[in-house]
Amino acid sequence: MSDLDDYEGDPELDRERLSELITDQLEELARAIHSRDQLVRARAASRLVRMDVDPELALPALNHRRAMVREVAAEAIGYSSKPLNATVIDALLAAIDDPKPFVAAAAIRTLGRRQISAARAQISACLDDPEPPIVAAAIVALARLGDTTLAVALPNFLNSPHLTIRIAAAEAAGILHAPAAVPGLMRLLEDCITAWHDAQPRIPSRAASVAMQALARLRARTAVPLLVEIARYVVGLRTLAVRTLIQLQAVEAAPAIAPLLNEDGSHLLHEVIRFLHMANYRAALPELRALLQRSAPNRRPLLMKVMQVLVEWQDRESLPLIAQIAESDPSAELRSYAARCLTALAECAPTAPSNHAESPLELSLPPSCHERLQQRRQRMASFTVASVVEGVVMRVLSYGAVIDLGGVEGFVHVRDIDWGWISDARTALHPGQTVRAAVTGIDETRMRVNLSIRRLTPDPWSHITQQLAVGMQVNGKVAGITGFGVFIEVFPGVQGLAHTSQIPPDPRPLRERFPLGCRVSATILNIDLERRRIALRLHEGLQQKAAHQ
Repeated sequence: MSDLDDYEGDPELDRERLSELITDQLEELARAIHSRDQLVRARAASRLVRMDVDPELALPALNHRRAMVREVAAEAIGYSSKPLNATVIDALLAAIDDPKPFVAAAAIRTLGRRQISAARAQISACLDDPEPPIVAAAIVALARLGDTTLAVALPNFLNSPHLTIRIAAAEAAGILHAPAAVPGLMRLLEDCITAWHDAQPRIPSRAASVAMQALARLRARTAVPLLVEIARYVVGLRTLAVRTLIQLQAVEAAPAIAPLLNEDGSHLLHEVIRFLHMANYRAALPELRALLQRSAPNRRPLLMKVMQVLVEWQDRESLPLIAQIAESDPSAELRSYAARCLTALAECAPTAPSNHAESPLELSLPPSCHERLQQRRQRMASFTVASVVEGVVMRVLSYGAVIDLGGVEGFVHVRDIDWGWISDARTALHPGQTVRAAVTGIDETRMRVNLSIRRLTPDPWSHITQQLAVGMQVNGKVAGITGFGVFIEVFPGVQGLAHTSQIPPDPRPLRERFPLGCRVSATILNIDLERRRIALRLHEGLQQKAAHQ
């Protein structure tokens, strides 16, 4: 997300200043995208996709002296949701002739992504460029522009000595639904297998992923034997292969895929379970039951998926295993889910004769588990919306907290903890803490109660217009720091944002200038009751005073 997304300051702010801010952000992103740290690169790429810049304001960055900034600017324009005017399109067309190939490639990708048909001729000419990145970008761009004449050339591109061109051709084959490319796609996969057999240090997983996606879109069932081979033997590509088999709905491969349930990788096991579920391959039930007794990394979501399948298949033989998890598993969430699965199995079972109050399946449960189920049902029936309950915090996550309500789970989302802004629920609640909350919803299927702690206190925004007005000077304390500004608590539960553009310039980081809790003074620029937002401007003198407190 762009730092400007939350800007709520003066709407007459000079567009030149906004353009400078965008250029600064793109420079920062360019450095991050070219970082040696893979995590930093991934986060920067994600932010670039969500930035949604104004293309016209990004034009200066497209002419930046540094090539990597020009590249990022071109990519950012491509991901923007805003329309492109003639000036921006002309600038992108000019960028195709940039001396740096990666800048030209970024411009071509953007023209294709934004489907600028006027650029088709110039992009087509790039297919003969000596630089592989430019050719690859042109192939994908033309495919997105719907250039069906490209389909004829795809088999040749799939035989290129440059992997980037082969990957682009594979992606284009999927976009254009070009059946003639299937042999080339399979050769690309075979080359990936060869790389694995030759113990190359890096398997071209990107190439394999794109090729498999294209084969799935083309419904190329001739690739099923090759995909099965990859799924069974090519470590590093097996998960992708099983995922592609799911997309192809290759149910005939189920007997060959089922033995993979004996593998250890959690991602692979998830996809194998999904595949067997899709294929309705119940011959794998013994292996699925065995998974309930295995210790595996990331076991909680894995076991939950297994139990989901067993419940849908109404597998009674798994009942003792699920009951054991519900009774004694160390994970409270897993115990709760297993108990719900037992309830679902009971409801799916044939009803008992009329002189019995319970189903045969319920009667077969271990006594302790049966008693817990009955207690949970009774406890759930005691809750009503708007009632006030008391419970103990079991677990706190960044986005909320799980509350024990006496055998039933309650959940408080982070936004329902307090009327003020809380970025992380772990800063407001801790395990073992006793809390009171209002019931806002009852989920009988999941046997969970939705709660709100803040509902028990008056809404501070209900009379805000009687206390605050635009132009008023207010005092408050710093409640939070973000990349786009400072949150200031004006009243308990009421916070305003001083955007970076409304804070006097200073080379020091915001966190250094404004420690949490320090007192500051600001002027109200805008009050948005519907969005519960207040825009503020910090004052020069008071800002310096706050920084020295």
